[in-house]
Amino acid sequence: MKTTDKRKITKGVAQAPLNDRIYQSVKWSLTIGEYFPGSVLSIRSLARKMGTSTMPVREALARLASERLLQSSVKRSYKVAELDSKRVADQFFLRARLEGIATELAVPNLTATQIDDLEALAHMMVNDIETGGNENYIVRNYNFHFSIYAASQNEELFWSIERLWALTGPYLAQVVRSQNMPDEWQVLHSQIASAIRSRNAASAARLIEKDISWGVSTFAAHTSGEQKQS
Repeated sequence: MKTTDKRKITKGVAQAPLNDRIYQSVKWSLTIGEYFPGSVLSIRSLARKMGTSTMPVREALARLASERLLQSSVKRSYKVAELDSKRVADQFFLRARLEGIATELAVPNLTATQIDDLEALAHMMVNDIETGGNENYIVRNYNFHFSIYAASQNEELFWSIERLWALTGPYLAQVVRSQNMPDEWQVLHSQIASAIRSRNAASAARLIEKDISWGVSTFAAHTSGEQKQS
């Protein structure tokens, strides 16, 4: 596994129809927070950037909107939803539960080599935290988690988690980029990899839920702050 790669290339993506490739590209940009809450995606601008006509871009963005990953905006554009702290906290709550289930299913299926890769990623993520490499951290965090969830061998569960990551990505990335990452994150992913190494599925699932629940508490606190100001 090349742990410095932006992401693993999904099998068959290179041969997929153009609108599917654009869909996957924009979804990935949402997942790693390349778009911020409120960002407007112009069909024409995106088509120009990707060197294609507007039709496959329109189809891709409409598909993302149908999955509630984007919102219809003014004519010929879509946008990322503005921050709704309660809704984002709810999304992280659901993520925590689903990702715990996926982890419990995955632990018996992960090979020793795959666990080696998880440990290597966890080590690099500690270095990212220490050196302020937030952009690398965001991508490696994705690769760490989805290497686990793919081993759950449950496509419906995997797709649901992937969609939730695309929903929460713009908000998570904004927080990661704007503040120091919690010290706990320096050890949590190593603890997850260690629990998987020992084949303790219940412990690994609890640690994954603890990791994701950070988003619940962060955005729930944001909601509380908004209510006090109103």
